[in-house]
Amino acid sequence: MTRRSLTHAFPGLALLLLLSLAASPAMAQSMAAGGEIVGTVSDETGGVLPGIAVTLRDQERGTVREMTTDAAGRFRAPLLPVGTYEVTVTADGFATTRRTDLVLTVGATLTVDVALQVAASDEIVVTAEAPTLEPGRVHQASTVTEKSVANLPVNGRNFIDFVLTTPGVTRDVRQGDISFAGQRGTLNSLVVDGADNNNTFFGQALGRTGSGRAPYQFSQDAVQEFQVNRNAYSAEYGRAGGAVINVVTKSGTNEFHGSLFEFYRDKSLNENSWVNKTAVPARPKSPYNFDQFGGSLGGPIVKD
Repeated sequence: MTRRSLTHAFPGLALLLLLSLAASPAMAQSMAAGGEIVGTVSDETGGVLPGIAVTLRDQERGTVREMTTDAAGRFRAPLLPVGTYEVTVTADGFATTRRTDLVLTVGATLTVDVALQVAASDEIVVTAEAPTLEPGRVHQASTVTEKSVANLPVNGRNFIDFVLTTPGVTRDVRQGDISFAGQRGTLNSLVVDGADNNNTFFGQALGRTGSGRAPYQFSQDAVQEFQVNRNAYSAEYGRAGGAVINVVTKSGTNEFHGSLFEFYRDKSLNENSWVNKTAVPARPKSPYNFDQFGGSLGGPIVKD
């Protein structure tokens, strides 16, 4: 290619690169990275109300999303970060209704139906946690919450081991992998913040610890929560013949927060081996010391 033709081609290549970068976030968007809130707004008689203003506010981050109900009185807010939300519905002639402390977990669809009352009062506030049932979900899934990740004991600080607390999961005795309903561990898929986190060469999750290969994973303190999808999950996940482990990492909020940890092992905490004890003469414990420490810190750069 001559210098002249290369000069003419450069603007086109730059435009193509710009379009590719602009499209990347849209391609990466997925319900796997968060959840959604849906609902129907009606009056006291059950009649649906179209064109009603609905406001969603993330109580931890302060971010707001506004929308209006459609002709059937429905609203839908997809691609929401996990967290605690407040839903406010405002309409002329009706009291403003506010639903607070609605907990949205990863991969979940939270249904919030609101029945407006004629304006006898200025505002109605209902404080309630998210419903435990998801009527629209047809697949089997379990959520390991942030509280469980922070407080449950785990050997080796590998967050994947928390999967063993969900139904139908065992450790494959052949290679040490996580097995769902008897499937091989290589058939599972790990999704982190909506992105594929699998080793395509070996056909396994990057955090896999079986087969004697060294694991590649991130700190347990970086994990906020994760969802374990066991079967009949949405086609948006794909790839897996076993389970899909859908992980969301921690993010900043309007309040500073953090954690510290120390993982300590020493020969004084271990029993002497059978080989050492039966040797003639008996041998003392082998030297061993392992001390791992770290932490996490999050907070606002600018408060919302």
